[in-house]
Amino acid sequence: MRMSDPWYRLAKQEGYPSRAAYKLLYIQEKYGIIREGYTIVDIGSAPGGMLSVEAKLVGSKGTVLAIDTKEIKYNANNIRKLSLNIFDEESPRVIADALNWKRCDVLISDASPNLSGIRELDTIKQLDLVLRVIEISDLILRNGGNLLVKAYECRELMDIEKGLKKGFSLYKRVKPPPSTWKRNSEVYLMGLEKIREGIHNLILTIIERNHG
Repeated sequence: MRMSDPWYRLAKQEGYPSRAAYKLLYIQEKYGIIREGYTIVDIGSAPGGMLSVEAKLVGSKGTVLAIDTKEIKYNANNIRKLSLNIFDEESPRVIADALNWKRCDVLISDASPNLSGIRELDTIKQLDLVLRVIEISDLILRNGGNLLVKAYECRELMDIEKGLKKGFSLYKRVKPPPSTWKRNSEVYLMGLEKIREGIHNLILTIIERNHG
């Protein structure tokens, strides 16, 4: 039951839409991925846990573009919402257009697929989601920008990580505080200071070389 979850109760008491807020607060405290005035793209925003933290961190001079197909309940003056399935063919261009073709400072994805309960299938779905977010980042994330995307622990992540290590000045696999996990395999792939273009294609090349 959610009400027996202390993080759920704390989120309600402190005005956060979900416990995901505390995961981003933890990462922000350790790595400072968001600064005041930044433009953030948040994929998988609903109901708005991380979004609520992002809006406060960027302040009145910053902007957060929140993307989801589900209802995003959190509202603030510096938040713009976009109802979009990121797997739609035109979605990268739709996002870029919503940004007026100005690249963002940070791209964050806390998105999860519709889970089947079959671990192998759910892992593949999440890997597809991670790769799509990275593909979108190639178009919308500026050089020097930061990437944070949720994944599930699996061997296949190693190929993705090899590409991220070459695409960012610093790469880390980050686990949030254990008490906030929904599932033990949850992990965040974090790239700080983007240094090259075409990261998605680089990862596909690595996958093909290792498994083709």
